[in-house]
Amino acid sequence: MPSYPDELWRSVADLSGLLLSEEDQETTLRRVADLAVRSIGDCEAVGVTLFRAGKATTRAATGGLVYEIDHYQYDIGEGPCLSAILDQQMTEVEDMDTEGRWPRFCRHAAERGTHSSLSFPLLVRGETLGALNLYAGRPRAFTPADRETGAMFATQAAVALANAQTYAASVALAQGLREALDGRAVIDQAMGILIGRNGYSQDLAFDTLKAASQSENRKLRHIAEEIVRTAMAAEAGSG
Repeated sequence: MPSYPDELWRSVADLSGLLLSEEDQETTLRRVADLAVRSIGDCEAVGVTLFRAGKATTRAATGGLVYEIDHYQYDIGEGPCLSAILDQQMTEVEDMDTEGRWPRFCRHAAERGTHSSLSFPLLVRGETLGALNLYAGRPRAFTPADRETGAMFATQAAVALANAQTYAASVALAQGLREALDGRAVIDQAMGILIGRNGYSQDLAFDTLKAASQSENRKLRHIAEEIVRTAMAAEAGSG
């Protein structure tokens, strides 16, 4: 059984804690990048790429250089990060100066002092959520132990990211439901005012609100809120 440094165990423990956290996605990604750069061998910089609808974006990084290198890769449509995402397997550049697969990307990275990289796909149930990209300033910086550690770290990071996305979707759904219920309540209240004030039927009250919404190009809820506010102000004034 391989022996891992204490710092790695602490980082994995911290990352495991993200699996049950309620932090937003951006905070989760920043913590993933910070934990990776302090845990993995000679790694000097880390970026976390998200991949959605065929588009890659770097959403967290340990420094501005990572954003520059990653975005150049996305702009030209070639590089180890994109290959890791599309092929769903670890992709390594041992030496940017001699790598022949992505000459434009490697030349760009080497000119900025980055000479080796490891990219791990972030996979959950066969779906690629993005990639974890590790960069180093010297060629052949990453050892077999680093590759093993990086793969383990990427697995944990993928689950943490999936958890953050699930939590964000749940929050958005709950917020949407609350807004829908609030909107329904104020519409019902406005209809009640129209029924009581004008003797409208329920259908006519709703049709009146809908007609006002269409003619004024405003949301039905906003029309209802205005009717309720006006009625409440009139009631307060008469009191």
